[in-house]
Order: sequence, then C-alpha cells, then structure tokens
Amino acid sequence: MALVLSLVTATVSAAPITGTVTDAETRRALGGMVVAAYDADGFLAATATTDPTGLYVLNVAAGAYRVLAYDPNGLYATSFDANAESFEISPLRSIGAAGATIDFGLLTGGVISGRVEPALGILGGAVVEAYNLSGTRRSFTTTNASGEYSLVLPPGEYKLVAYDPAGVLAASFYRDARAFTEATPVRVDALGVTGNITFLLPAAARVSGTVMDAVFHGALPSMLVYAYSSDGVLVATTTTNPAGQYRFSLPAGQYRIVAADPARAFATAYYLDSRSFERAGVLTLAAQEQRNGVDVPMLRGFVISGRANAPGITVAAYNTDGTLHVSAITDASGNYALVVAPGPYKIAFSDPALTYATQFYGGTNRFGSATTVNVTSNIAGIDVTLQRGGRFTGIVRTAVTEQPLAGITVSAYDSSGVLIESATTRADGRYSLVVAAGEYRILAFDPQLNYATAYAGGATSYEATAPVSVGPDGVVTADFHLQRGIRVTGQVADDNGALTGAEVFALDSSGNRVAGAMTNNGAFTIVVLPGTYRFIATSSRHVPRYYPNVATFDEATWVTVTSGPAPPVLSFTLPGGSRRRSVRS
Repeated sequence: MALVLSLVTATVSAAPITGTVTDAETRRALGGMVVAAYDADGFLAATATTDPTGLYVLNVAAGAYRVLAYDPNGLYATSFDANAESFEISPLRSIGAAGATIDFGLLTGGVISGRVEPALGILGGAVVEAYNLSGTRRSFTTTNASGEYSLVLPPGEYKLVAYDPAGVLAASFYRDARAFTEATPVRVDALGVTGNITFLLPAAARVSGTVMDAVFHGALPSMLVYAYSSDGVLVATTTTNPAGQYRFSLPAGQYRIVAADPARAFATAYYLDSRSFERAGVLTLAAQEQRNGVDVPMLRGFVISGRANAPGITVAAYNTDGTLHVSAITDASGNYALVVAPGPYKIAFSDPALTYATQFYGGTNRFGSATTVNVTSNIAGIDVTLQRGGRFTGIVRTAVTEQPLAGITVSAYDSSGVLIESATTRADGRYSLVVAAGEYRILAFDPQLNYATAYAGGATSYEATAPVSVGPDGVVTADFHLQRGIRVTGQVADDNGALTGAEVFALDSSGNRVAGAMTNNGAFTIVVLPGTYRFIATSSRHVPRYYPNVATFDEATWVTVTSGPAPPVLSFTLPGGSRRRSVRS
C-alpha cells in the first residue's frame, strides 16, 4: 500500500529527477511503480510511473524535495530515498536545473491487517500507523467504513498505534498499550500476512491549555507539549498553535504535562509552575472528561554550557532538593548546553555506556557535597573530567522458583551510607551499574513492594552487609535472591502535619536496619520478612522516634509481622530539634 500524504499537485516542470526502480534482492527492473516527490512542507509536487525497464522521469520546479517509490499493487513495500527508514528522516534534496538521479530498490513486503473497534460506535476513518522500533514512522493508513485496515511493510518488526483524528477516542498502541515504549512489536515477513491486529479505542479525556511567557503572559507558539503518565511514561506529544494553545485526547488516567522550547529560548516548564517532573502537578482524568485551562507558564532560560571528556554523557541539572530539572547529552566533542530556569542547581555527569563513574560538578560523586551553580545569566565552563569506574553486575531472582525479576532496583552505598548509584533489572533479571573506585554495600529493593529487600552475600541487614571493593574497569558480580515480604504501613507527622521525605526503618534485635522506606505526604509502606522488629522514623530536621513514639531503642515496642493477621498501622510524631543517631552502634 502506498504511503499517503497530503496531496497538492504541482504542474511546473523545470528540473528532472530520474532513476530506476528495481527489486532490491533480484535487481530485476520493476515497471508500473510510482515515484513521488514531496516539497519541504510535505505536499505532493509530482509523480511518475516507471516504464517496463524500471525507468522514471519526474519533472519538478527547482527546489528541495523528499522522494519515495511505492507499488500501487501492494506487493512491494514503500522505499524512501537513501534507504531511509521513514519519510520524515529521508533526505531533503536540493534539486537545481541539472536535476538529480535517484534509484530505488523495493523489498517484497508483508501485510499487517486488522480492525479498529471504538468504544463509542465510530468505525471508519481511524488512522493506523506503523513505527520502526527506533520510533520513526514507517507507514500509515486509514480504516474503511467497517473499521478494517491493511498495511504493506518491509520485513521486520514494528509497533502499531491506532487513533481517532477527531479526538473523541483515545489512541491505543498494540496490544492495549498507552505508549510506544509499552507497545508489543509485530513481526512482518516477506509475502506473509499478519492478521487480526485489533485495536480497542477507549473514550478519550480531553485536556487543553495555553503555554505562555511566565513574565509577560504572551502566548508562545511552536512549543512542544508532552503528556506523561504520572510514573513517567510518554503518552502523547503535540505542538502549540499560533495562539499558544494545545490539546490532548488521552485515555483515562493520571498525567503530568511538560512544555519545552525547541528553539531553547525558554526553559522546560512543568504544569503548576513546578521546577521538576517529580513535583509537577498530577491531572486525574476520567473518560469523556473535558479539562480546560491546564496552562503552562515558561520562564526565559539561561544556558549552562561546558565539556566532559567523552561523547554521549548525560548531563543533568538537579534542583537542590534532588529533583531533576532538565538534562542533555554531550556531542561528539564532549560539549553540552543546558537551558535552565533561573535558580540554583547541582550538575551531574553520568555515562549510559557504564564506562565512567557518575560525577557531580565540584569533583565529587555525592549529591550533598556537589558545588551549587547559581544561575542568573548564561554560565560557561562547567567542565568535568570523568574517571573510569568499576562495575557491579549480576542477576536478581526469586528465592524459591529462581525466576528472574524485572524492575528491581539495585543500589550501591559508600562507606558513609550515602547512596551513590542505582540500576534497574531488565526483563532477564540482570543489572549493571558503574561507580568510582572504592568500597560499597550493595542491596536489591522492590519498588512494587512485593519482595523484601535483599543484601549482597545473603546478609540480613544493611549493617551486616560486607563492603565490596571495586577498582577502575573492575567487574564485581553480586547476585540476589528475593523473598516475598509482608507490608507494614503507617504515618509520620510533626506538629505541622504529614511529613514527606521522612525515613522509616525496621530494626533487628541489634538495631541494624533490615528494611527502609520514605514517606510521601506522611504515608509509608515498608516490606519485611516474617519476624519481630522495632521501627524508627527519622528526618534530618526532627528528633527521631521509635514506635510507639518513644525516644530510645530500649523503650520501643517489638512488632511481630506474620503472614496471618495484619500488623498494626504505625504512627509517629516527630518533634523538632537537632538530628540524633537513628540506630544503635
């Protein structure tokens, strides 16, 4: 099936584009193929059909064009100039009076077919798009009056999405996924038919607002606006219109809205005027709900620039509360530029390739001791020389069935108990993290709170875990076996109400930390194995308290946790004052 774009045919002819179209595998000339040239705005400028020798001639006015070839009979898949994997990233060729020669080799395609089934009775006219796994669009089509569609694609794997152009229904990725990253790939084989790829489009919630200058309140057109799920999955992207307005049609759920300036004049902004994604306001949307006035003010930004000693390094500006403001990647020469809102930041440099250890500006691998950069104007020369790190690697499995566990957080703590680096296990249960040369305690924690925390070497607490040394370019294997745990819940407050960011620990008979959790709006959930524990709540700005709100370990009540009756809900009220020791030595 041909790639369909907006069609506005031009009749001016001045510069010929010529070439041949052949079978990519046999090199046999292909007659009856269509070659099309589109101008820089995506409008059709000219088409031509190949003769029996595969030759075509396109007559276009001098200008810039993207060119593609397709088979109107649907046996061969569409091919883009320079063998690009999508129309959008194919070359925009400058064609002068001398013209150009562009040859195409078409691959025998395979068919994906199916149906789009809406929640509200609308069938025809839905759009189905196929994306390469890299995220570039390969092809698209629309459903017929019965909601059926068919796509011809080159052999390979693709992710598919269906959506309603009217926005009454929310988009859905195959299978029933809300986002590209969560979609199930579909395999296409030459001359094969992959059928029954069906989409159920739910009724959409509609969100709209205006992106504006935070100081002068003027509308900001051409800003990118992103809708993320509350846990950080990108669900939708759009661009503001000339009046600075945007609109989303989203599945029911919770979302955070982010605005970014592709011209880099304004700093990235978050809904409800937050300086980070973690602190951004969360929208809770119901199906068919209309939410207007979700406005995002943007501040003019300043540029932090510098250089790292390697390309591909992630450079991140963190707010002083530890939340991420914005990040960038160093180029081939190690240079970077961050556009930030005015304010104080700590700058981190991390290596996704896990060759160099993470380092903060100021020559430290600790957030707390990093140099604070106060931004009131453009700042250059924030440079760093990263040191080659050592690597911890291994696999996390269940204790009983030996099944690999995905999504488990593995963390390395230094000799002072400061968290230095974390990684998340993949689908096969494996992880890898890099740290500066030194000694570390390693533990594995389940963010979903189904498994109890496990410590390297089978230790039963953080303090009992033996520190492990790793040198530059060294590799240390640390595997973990996690056991199903039991959840203990509670609240932590002070005289002013619920506390966010307080820590709660389950302690063994020696006062060692068996498990820990952090409060969110006062609430916490801590996961432990069956046993008997004492619990403590602590905060950097408060005096710690042991359950049931007593001052010392010896006064604390032992809490028995079993798989039977639920343990009591633990409540703590922390008085103000200087911080004291949270556990026994």
